[in-house]
Amino acid sequence: MRLASRFGRVNLIRRDRPLTHDELFAHVPSVFGEEKHESRSERYTYIPTIKLLDNLKREGFQPFFACQTRVRDLSKREHTKHMLRLRREGQITGQQVPEII
Repeated sequence: MRLASRFGRVNLIRRDRPLTHDELFAHVPSVFGEEKHESRSERYTYIPTIKLLDNLKREGFQPFFACQTRVRDLSKREHTKHMLRLRREGQITGQQVPEII
């Protein structure tokens, strides 16, 4: 399957069950970034991915796939492009199910 967004060389994790915070942190630490990168302007509003993820979990959606582009500059590791795929917990292994990307 091809996704609309291109990620080139990535770190990724996929499971047939919901991913834990520890698994996400090990493979896609940018999900846990709390502040915008210093290169962003004051007008840029940053919304941490982990806050969105926690809210979606409360609605019954669980992450089963996560990826993050690799970085050369480790100071940008918490700010690099990432993607999560979420499904309802009982539908993670289904063939055709609603999904949030």
